Amino acid sequence: MDPLFVQNLRYKLQKRVSRLNSLDRLTTFGFTLAQFWRFFDRQPTFVGIVEALLAQFPNINEEIDRIFTGEALYGETEEEAAAIGHGVLRRLADDDRKIHSLGISYRGVGKDYEALEMMRELFLEPFYEYVDEQLDDQRAMLALLMRYKHRSESFRRDHLWGLSKIERRAEKSLALDLYSYLYDQGIDFVIEPSSITGEVDLIAAQNTPDPVLLDTKIFDGSSRGKHYIRKGFRQIYTYSQQYNEPFGYLVIYNTTERDLCFSLRLSRHIPLVVHNHKTVFLVTIDIYPHDKPVSQRPPLQATEITEEELIGTLE
Repeated sequence: MDPLFVQNLRYKLQKRVSRLNSLDRLTTFGFTLAQFWRFFDRQPTFVGIVEALLAQFPNINEEIDRIFTGEALYGETEEEAAAIGHGVLRRLADDDRKIHSLGISYRGVGKDYEALEMMRELFLEPFYEYVDEQLDDQRAMLALLMRYKHRSESFRRDHLWGLSKIERRAEKSLALDLYSYLYDQGIDFVIEPSSITGEVDLIAAQNTPDPVLLDTKIFDGSSRGKHYIRKGFRQIYTYSQQYNEPFGYLVIYNTTERDLCFSLRLSRHIPLVVHNHKTVFLVTIDIYPHDKPVSQRPPLQATEITEEELIGTLE
């Protein structure tokens, strides 16, 4: 990722966390925390980092429920502590009065400043440090893919639509556009034409033990329909096993007027499937050249792919 872009994000995040660390009144802290989340959620990089984090802990909401009913739970790893911190801080933005009860549960303290210090030490600091570190890590890949999606749909739709019509090279041409974008963002990689288990568009990040596994597919609703997406999902899942990586990414170029949606057990900002401790993110890019504005288009129609259909290809 571009160093200046990362530096700017890091500065903005640090400034807002410093503001939270300087407050000692619950009323002021509550609305400042709400402001923090509004800022955080507008940054695709931060959202991508959090999505990748939460995917590692699909039952984290159950732990957060237990914390708010009086249990003092701690993360066994830095990642789990960050996920707990995220969940607790989200809920405190809606009701900062619960900081008192958390102070009692964890430290037996009831004064405002004591409860705030406990909250910052146990929840804010682990979460902030995790996000800050991931800005320089491959976990930012998901954020880059979301920026690529916005760039493609907003500014390069006609160009990508043209690439999708290149006979016999459409998918490879679209993949190269994505690879070029990632390279411009500072991701160093090579493209391997094949592997032990079959051909796939595999990006292997260099100089890191954390390779990025990514495949691209076209969805055209016919010869490259639901079965083709299921095939792509299986490829990414198989490679995540082969390379012993927790994450894989399937980028789908939708060339139809229909909305492509996924019905999945986990509800996240970015669609994902967790199976056998592997997480596959599904990023759909709509490149169909709609000739009418949204207000004049016919009623929305969708093609739905369920998690059972995706997992069924593995069983």
